[in-house]
Parts: sequence; structure tokens; C-alpha cells
Amino acid sequence: MEFVVLLLIFGFITHRLDRRLKVQAAEIALLRGRLDKALTGALPPSAAAQAGPAEASAEPLVEAPVLEDEPPPEAVEIGEPVFASQAEEAAPPRPAPQPAAPAARTGWRELEESLASRWLIWLGGGTMALAAAFFIKLSVDHGWLGPSVRVALGLIAGLGLMVGGEWLRRRPMQRAVAAVQPDYVPPALTAAGLFTAFISVYGGFALFGLFAPLVAFALLAGLSLAAIGLSLLQGPLIAALGLLAGYVSPLLVSTGDPDAWSLFAYLLALNGAGMGVVLYRGWRWLGWGALAGAALWPLLWMIDPWRSGDELPTGVYLLLTSALFLVPAVRGVLDQTLPEPVPATGWRTALPDWARRKQRHPADRLAMTATTVFGVLVAAVTWIDSHGSVSLIVLGLFALLAMVGGRRTERIAGVAWIAALSVLLSLAPWSLPYVPSSPPPLNADGQPLIVVDPAGYPAAVAHFLGIAGGFAALFGIGGFIALWDARRAALWASISALVPLALLTLAYALVEPPETAIGWPAAALGLAALLVGATTPLGRHRHRPGASLGLAAFAAGATGAIALGATMVLQEAWLTVALAMQVPVLAWLERQLNLRELRGVTLLVAVAVLVRLAINPSVLDYEGYGWIAYGYGLPALGFLVAARWMRTAPGGKGDDLVVMVLEAGALIFTTLMLSLGIHRWMAGSLQEAPSSLAEVALHTLSWLGLALLLAADRRWSARPVAVWGRRLLVLLAAATALFLHLLALNPLWNDEWVGNWPVVNRLLLAYGAPAVLGLVYLWYDPPPSNALRSAAPVLPLLLIATNLALEIRRSFQGPVLDGYEMSDAEWYSYSAGFLLFAVAMLVVGIRFGWGWMRHAGLVLVLAVVAKVFLSDMSDLEGMYRVASFLGLGLCLVGTGWLYQRLLRPPSAGTPPDAPPELPLEPPLSPTDTLLDQRTH
Repeated sequence: MEFVVLLLIFGFITHRLDRRLKVQAAEIALLRGRLDKALTGALPPSAAAQAGPAEASAEPLVEAPVLEDEPPPEAVEIGEPVFASQAEEAAPPRPAPQPAAPAARTGWRELEESLASRWLIWLGGGTMALAAAFFIKLSVDHGWLGPSVRVALGLIAGLGLMVGGEWLRRRPMQRAVAAVQPDYVPPALTAAGLFTAFISVYGGFALFGLFAPLVAFALLAGLSLAAIGLSLLQGPLIAALGLLAGYVSPLLVSTGDPDAWSLFAYLLALNGAGMGVVLYRGWRWLGWGALAGAALWPLLWMIDPWRSGDELPTGVYLLLTSALFLVPAVRGVLDQTLPEPVPATGWRTALPDWARRKQRHPADRLAMTATTVFGVLVAAVTWIDSHGSVSLIVLGLFALLAMVGGRRTERIAGVAWIAALSVLLSLAPWSLPYVPSSPPPLNADGQPLIVVDPAGYPAAVAHFLGIAGGFAALFGIGGFIALWDARRAALWASISALVPLALLTLAYALVEPPETAIGWPAAALGLAALLVGATTPLGRHRHRPGASLGLAAFAAGATGAIALGATMVLQEAWLTVALAMQVPVLAWLERQLNLRELRGVTLLVAVAVLVRLAINPSVLDYEGYGWIAYGYGLPALGFLVAARWMRTAPGGKGDDLVVMVLEAGALIFTTLMLSLGIHRWMAGSLQEAPSSLAEVALHTLSWLGLALLLAADRRWSARPVAVWGRRLLVLLAAATALFLHLLALNPLWNDEWVGNWPVVNRLLLAYGAPAVLGLVYLWYDPPPSNALRSAAPVLPLLLIATNLALEIRRSFQGPVLDGYEMSDAEWYSYSAGFLLFAVAMLVVGIRFGWGWMRHAGLVLVLAVVAKVFLSDMSDLEGMYRVASFLGLGLCLVGTGWLYQRLLRPPSAGTPPDAPPELPLEPPLSPTDTLLDQRTH
């Protein structure tokens, strides 16, 4: 039934196409007649007679073709006459006719034309291909005909469709259609024929065993070549549909017993056909489709039907397919000039040239992407094969192929790095047995001897070390050989220096050797010596492009190997110190060798050290006090030294992002050193959370003190890191003082012991000292805006007021402020104390011209007045009431006297000896601010 429906649909589409072709043929004939008339009328009789009909109709340019239901254009653009001088003499010039505007086409009309002339045709071709596939499947299910007859009918049908498509394309009527618009009928028939032929050959080989593997491969390759030839004649869509049919055919025709050799041989022939089209016609978009199909099938195969022994056919397929996708770039069909890197801006200026994004050609992007995809698939094969010999050989050949292809065409030299990453990805999940740590042998005196290695590694570990060493030699020696006379010497130098270092690091991490084994640090130092030795011959050719960056890569690899050796010997904090000391070493090398390319490496190392020290939770497990000092102090000092060397580098362009990162790292390390040291001292362990007011106060004081140092040091105060660093520190201290000092850890309800001494106690540490440091900081580094300058002193004054209030309460309640009773003396003391504090604020504000302090003092005086009249009048009795009012009155009178004496209004005139344009200003104005009137 389905077959009958498909035939009816095909008949209907054929009828519509035939009708459409007849209408288009009539329109073409009408256009030709109008063109002949226009050419005959444009030439004078003599010129027309001399030119002849063939020459007269050769030059004119015709407008766009007229489609069905559209009004034809009323004028055509006529070319210049053959004999221009004779035409000008014979006939006077006539104005050129104006072309009529084409009629607007409705959306329904465009949709109808698109469906009729394109999509229904391709749907019909795909339907015929599916009909062939379903017929073969039906014949298999019901046992119709014999296997050879089925395959022969399929081949004949496919060949007939392909021949019919090409025959139809050569018909004069079809050529006329193709001259005015794309013709999709011949490609649709050809694509259906290709699909039918592909599944027929594959079915004859996989289902019925009619073809030997070599014969089947030859037939599939022949069909691929046929697809290439027909796509050259019929356009790119025939190649795309042919590839699509080829990739789908194994899904439609299943053998029930899948075989990797047959499938991947078939896919390899199909990939070759697709890349042949890409290579000879330059249809790059077709390459991306071929890449999707070529990579999807091995992935599906590894998920479900994978069996032992499939690593060989899968590996061979991945190798050959990778080579196919490298061919368009390696062949050199594109421009040989190396693309320039995109101009770097912002933080990208610190990156080396090889790390910057480049504009690549389409074939180069295809090659790089294909190498990445197939590199991941090769790594997956090694995982499934449990790092067997076959998969490791395939991995080595893949790395060699990438290095040879990258060196052959240096536009895609990055494929070598992709292969190196694939090797690391393949070896990373290798499961190795545990290496026990045996006791070291003793000498005659009973002292332990240092041995190179334990008694012996297990065979699995030795096998892994041999494989890792082989890949290290491949990339190290191969990269060093490839960099000579290379345009991208820096890339090959980075491969030669960094890939062996990465493999050694991976091996050390996987094996986890005993601490007594010194063979590992010896290997790291040996690698460092080799890399240093490699700089000697390269240094003689520093004038070559990329040689300086290559020297930087070898220097970075040498310092990294030394740091790795230190990692193998040192533990915990000293390991971080060893890593951090790379930063000043790289800065010194950059300064001495004038290798600015080392800045990118320095940035990477600095970021790694920052991550390890700043956000690594394992540092909380370290024991002791001393490691905090050298674990953070030495890296901070190293970062500062490196920043200074790089900032003062010759050339005048040393101050960049790397310097800012180093300065920020030094500030972070210093802050962490102070904070962790305080916490370890107060809490006894870094794993405990800070809970006491004294510890939080010490943190606040350390942050404010560090911010004050950054503001007071003229060498650093203007640096961006210093400016934003001290602002962040002050903001952190302010938030801590507000939410912890005043609220969460306030001793009024926290029941914390505050000390027995009257003034020098924990209250002064938690409230008075932070307030004084905050005011001093505001003196040195006032906020940038007037609003912030007015609001910033509020918190320090609030801390001083809190300190005063809590000191008064401590005097009456004792070292723990948890009492609920309040005597008249204590209540009176609050009035007297805050009144004296307000008067002191008034005096200081008037003396230094700080308007904000005068205003705060007046507000506090008014608050005390309100307390005296609203509370003391009723709550206090006897002499306390008298003292409260007497003291308030004396203070108010004294305040008025101060304002009269110190804030006199300015004189009405100017002194006779003063110039009229420079009038005298009052000594102190009530509106003066802290920023305008501060004195040092």
C-alpha cells in the first residue's frame, strides 16, 4: 500500500513538473522573440545588414526571467551597436526607455513556487530512495527473489536513476530551464540513484555475502567517484544528498550481526567521496556535513555494538579519516601567507602571539576541528581498550600524523598541540597499582640510605612509564626538530618544552611514588637541563621570527621542571613557595634576555599560585604557625620583586596587566598572611570559625592598618591596585565593624569578657582603635565625592560613642556586661560622658575647621539636652539631678562662648593695605569641610 501511495505522489509531482516546464518553455520563446525585435529595432538598416543576426543578438543584457503569472518586463537593456560611429550618423539619439517596475509578488505566490520548484522535487527524490530501501527490506523479510536478483535489481534501479537524471539534465528543454533558474529535477533523480546503489552494494556485502571485502570496497569507491563526477555536473546538492543517503543507509539496512571492518570500510569510502568534492570544488560547507557523519558513526559504534577486537578497524578508520580532513589544508589550495593575529586589547595584550585568536581560512578551520573531534575519539578508543597495544599504536600514529601535517602546512600547526592534548587525555585515566613504600636500607651505623627508587615497580607501572616516556620523546624531539626553519617556531618550541613536562607531571600524579624515591626529582632536573641546553642553539638565531618566543617557551619549561622537582621533594607550604619563586625567576629572565613573551608564561604561573594559596581549602589542614609566615610572606615578596622588575623593564611599556596581577597577588598574600596568623593565634586551629570579638577586632585593625599603609606610602598610593585594594580593605573593615562589632558580637548581649582595666581593654581594641584608624585613613585618603566625605565619618564616631558607653557600663557592671540593674550614678555618667564627648567634638571641629564634626557635636549636645530634660529630671534624685543640670548648663554656656570667640563673622571692609581684588577670608568658616581644611 505504501508503495502505491509513493507512486501516486511521484506521478502527481511529475505531472506538475511537466506542466511547469511547458509554461516556462513558452515564456522563454516569448522572451527570445521580444529580444530579436528589440535588437532589430535598435540597429539602423545598414548596420543590421552588416552585423547579421548572430552578432546582433550576442551582446545585449537581458533582465531577470519572467515567471508564471508575472507581467513580463517591457524593456530590456540594449548593448552598444557594433558600429557606433555609423549608428550615430544614421539616426539621431533617442532617450533610453525606462524599465517598468516589476509587479509585487505575494507571499503565497513565493511559497507556491518554492514548494513546486524545489522542495517537492527533493521530497520526491528522497521518497524514491526510501522506496528502494523499503523494497529491499521487504524482500528480505518475505524471502522474495534471490539475494543476487535483489542486489542486481537495486543496482540497475540506481544506475537507471542516475543515468536518467543526467539524461534529463542534458535535454534542451531542461537546459533552458536551468538557464533562467536553478533546476532541481536531475539532481533529485541522481541522488535517489546514488542512495539506491550504495545500499545495494552494502546489502550485497553485509547481508548476503555476495561481494568480497575488496570487491565491495572497490564498488563503494566507484560509487563515490561517480557521485563526485555527477556533483561536478549537477551542483553541490547532489553531493550533499549522496553523502546523507550514504550515512543513513547502514541504519535502514541492518544485518543483525554488525561487523566493524565492513562498516568502517564503507564509511571510509563515503568520506573519501565527500572530501573529494570539497577538495576539487571548494564546497566547504559540505566538509562540515561530512565531518558530522564521519565522527558520529564511530561514536555510535563505541556506545552499543562494540566488541573485543574492534579497536583495530576503528583506529584505522579514525587515522585515515583524520588524514582525509587534513588534505584540503595540506594541499595548499588556499593562500600560503600566515594569517596575522587579531589586534589584542585589554587583558589579551599580556598573552603571547600563539595564544591569541587568529582568522583562519575555511579549510584550516575544518582541519583543526576535525583533528580535535577525532583526537577525542582516539582517546575514547584507548579508554575502551584499557590502553592496549593496538590503541596505543593508533594514538602514536595519530600524534605523528598531526605533527607531520602541521609541519607540512604551518597554518594548521596547532593540530600538533591538539594531538598532544589528546595524548594527555588518553593517558590520564590509566589505572595503575599502588606502589608501597618499603623501609629504606640502613648502613653499618644504622642510618637510612637514600635510594634512587624502590626495589622495583610493578610491571603495569613500568609499562605505563615506558609509554609516557615514548610520547615525551616523540613530542620533545619532534618539536625541537620541527622548529628549525619553521615560520611558527614558537609553537614547536612550546610543544618541545611543555608537553614532556606535562607528561612527567601526569606520570608522577598517577604513580604516586614513595617520598624516598629520588629518581623522580632527578628526572625533573634532567628535563630542566635539557631544556636549558636547547636554548643555546636557538639563541644564536634570535633574529628569526618566533625565536624569541621559542626561547621564552624553553625558559618556562625549564623553570616549570625545576618547580616540579621541588614539588616531588617538598611538601605543603614549601611546595607553594617553590612554585611562587618561579615568578621572580621568570621576571628576571624577561629583564635580562629582553623576552617580553615570558610575560604570558609569568601570568599563567602567577594565576596558578594565586589559586593554590587563595582558594585552596587544603591550606587549612596545615599545622603550626611558621608556615603562614613563609607560605604567604615569601610569595608576596616574590610577587613584589617581580612586579618591580617588570614595571621598570627597558622600553617604557613594562606597566601592563601582568604587573597589576603581580601587585594584586602580593596584596592578597599579605592580607591572607595577617588574617590567617591572627585566626591561628586566637582560635588555635585554622579549621575553627572566628567567634570572639577580640579576634574580629584584630582582623579589622589589620585590614585598616594595611589600607593606611597603602594610602600613606607615596610610592604605591597612586597605583590602581593600591587604590582599589585599600578601598576594598576599608569596605571590608567597615562591614565587619558594623555587622559584627556593633551588632552580632556586641558584649552587651554576647556575654564576652572585656577586661579588668578601665580604658586599655578589649573595648578599646574593638571600638576605639578601629575608629581612630578609620579617621586617620579618611585624613590621608578622603572619599572622592562630597556625599561620601560627609557620610564616611559617621561609622568611626559611632564606634567611639559605643566605646564610651560600654566603658561607662564596664565601670559599674564589671568585665562582663550582662547586668540588668542601673544605678543613678551610671545613668548620670552617660549624660556627663557624652556631654564631654560632644564638647570635645565641638572644640576639635572648630580648631581644625571640620564642619562635619561641629555639626555632629551640636547634634550630640542636643541629644544630651533631650536626655536631661526627658529622663534625668524624673529618674535622677538628689545631687545627681543637680549635677546633671548644672553640668549641662555650664557646657551650654561654654559652647556659646566658644562660638562667639572662635567663629566671629568677617570684618565688613578690607584692610587699607590689601589689594581690592584679594579680599580677606574669615579664619574659619562654619561650612569648611575635612578635605579643604585638613592639616598634616
